[in-house]
Amino acid sequence: MNRALLMLLMVTSTAAAQTQFPPQSFALLPQKTDGGVLFQCYAPEAHVVYLAGDFNGWANNVDGRITNSSFAMSGPDTNGVWRKTVKLDAGVYRFKFNVNGEGNGWFAPDSIDELDGDKNAILHISASGDVLIPSARNPKWKPQRTAGGVLFTCYAPKAHLVYLAGDFNDWGHNRDGLVFDPQFIMHGPEGDGVWRTEVELKPGRHRYQFVIDGDHWIADPNAYETDKENRSVVEVK
Repeated sequence: MNRALLMLLMVTSTAAAQTQFPPQSFALLPQKTDGGVLFQCYAPEAHVVYLAGDFNGWANNVDGRITNSSFAMSGPDTNGVWRKTVKLDAGVYRFKFNVNGEGNGWFAPDSIDELDGDKNAILHISASGDVLIPSARNPKWKPQRTAGGVLFTCYAPKAHLVYLAGDFNDWGHNRDGLVFDPQFIMHGPEGDGVWRTEVELKPGRHRYQFVIDGDHWIADPNAYETDKENRSVVEVK
């Protein structure tokens, strides 16, 4: 084999082996372990990542800068993920990650939807030590094929009503963006804040959205696909 071609193949193979793909956000949610709460952060290019929250004095930062190595997370692993386990009692906590200890390196994980006024992520710990994180993103809530059609799921614990509108029901018979036809109301909310409805759909690609309280249109955060108009897409085969 040509030596130059062989070297090119070796370089390409090495680069492919080192390529890192970010894990899905729900896989990085804080979780209960035997040692406490495991925090995870995807930051493959960082030199160091710190965990800071109201449970550790915000990592003793000074004007936003962190230098105390005891608050550093371990990593990164081969997937670019940093980790740190912290023992926490039952309660509500706020936290952020900080990259490289810089004043502009603070951010909340995008896997958590509940934030306070300062955009700190909010974490709930139950009396049993379980981690409770209100989030609209959950792999269990993706549209699911059922014997009767497709099951749609929407996390909206504070909604009074949630409608399902799509090209399969004339977009909920909306009038100037307002939906009020009761036949399109989803069932809920259940104890976990979830609304559900099952719809019989013909084979093909269908676009849809959820409509909170009849006038707030949102895409399905757990959809397999979303088009350029922010409409979710489900395909029935």
